[in-house]
Amino acid sequence: MAKYELLIDGVSRWKASSEDDVRTWLVEYCEEHARDDPDATHVQIRRLSGWSWLTGGKLVGRQQFIVVLAALVFAAPAAAGLKPGDTAAIDVSVATLWKAPNLYRAIDRPSVANPVDPVQWSDNLSTTASRVWLDSHVQTQALYGQMVTVLAVQRGWAKVAVRDEPDPQDAHGYPGWLPRSQLATGFDETGSSMVVVARTAVVQLGGGRRLTLSYGTHLPVTGESADRQRRLVRTPDGQGTIARGALAPSYIYSGRSIVAQAKRFLGVHYLWGGLSAWGYDCSGIIWAVYRTHGMTIPRDADPQFRHGAAVSLHALQPGDLLFYGTQHYVHHVSIYAGAGRMLEAPDSAHRVRLVPVRYGGLVGARRYARS
Repeated sequence: MAKYELLIDGVSRWKASSEDDVRTWLVEYCEEHARDDPDATHVQIRRLSGWSWLTGGKLVGRQQFIVVLAALVFAAPAAAGLKPGDTAAIDVSVATLWKAPNLYRAIDRPSVANPVDPVQWSDNLSTTASRVWLDSHVQTQALYGQMVTVLAVQRGWAKVAVRDEPDPQDAHGYPGWLPRSQLATGFDETGSSMVVVARTAVVQLGGGRRLTLSYGTHLPVTGESADRQRRLVRTPDGQGTIARGALAPSYIYSGRSIVAQAKRFLGVHYLWGGLSAWGYDCSGIIWAVYRTHGMTIPRDADPQFRHGAAVSLHALQPGDLLFYGTQHYVHHVSIYAGAGRMLEAPDSAHRVRLVPVRYGGLVGARRYARS
């Protein structure tokens, strides 16, 4: 739940749920304000806080604000306590992993807060150009409760590897940078788990906090409510409950089930690095639907092409994966849907769609089966 509101020129730009989040924002603002908000003249922290004394509830000049805060900010880094080799859990609905710290733009702020606001972020990405920009800045995403290995810490940011997103870049998992405030330590992921099968589902946490989760989120189940309408789950934020129908055991694998699940996201906007119901990239939607079938497959298209069983293009079955590029490097993947059609998340200008199979650039097919 947000406790602080951060404003520039009197306009709300970000909400923070903890003092660590505020410190993270202050570090970033001090480092980036000239580039990120070149025309801004005033900043403000508003209590929604022991921080209110800094401004007295009034707008102050930006330079005065930075000078007053500099010693405090750098004396209390948000990354304190995390070190390389530690294990942590994703503590937001969906975390975006970047190629380096502080790469995001002002329009990307909803993706780097805690809580995140993926709906607002998608709305902010209102042009194709704003989405294409992500291609060279974003690595991947990770869902609430996914476990990561910390590789490095830099001020308010951590470089992590996402364990169940296999990728040749790092043996620990898919690497990338995210704000330290989007991680939680001490989460026990063991025990029988279920997966969110609704497109989105709300988990009720302690203190009345509510968090919207994406399809594909896995959480340990510890029981059910007295009326049997909700499942009790263990989360990075403690005990929670989710509507019984939104959470289920992994689906039984079949090619047709893979296609049926992927079709639920027709019309969802392409998002580079996307792994959630708020936006998928070409390999991300495939990773997600296999995840709901209890299967972990490589995160990206080229590694997906290097695994699984090769399939003749004359013997395709629904659920087989079609790969585009060259034998040396694959840049796109789709799902064969049957009857000469395929489902794909094509690019930043389009949405998830069902189209005739394209044979130009098609270099092979693979079939994954649950062992």
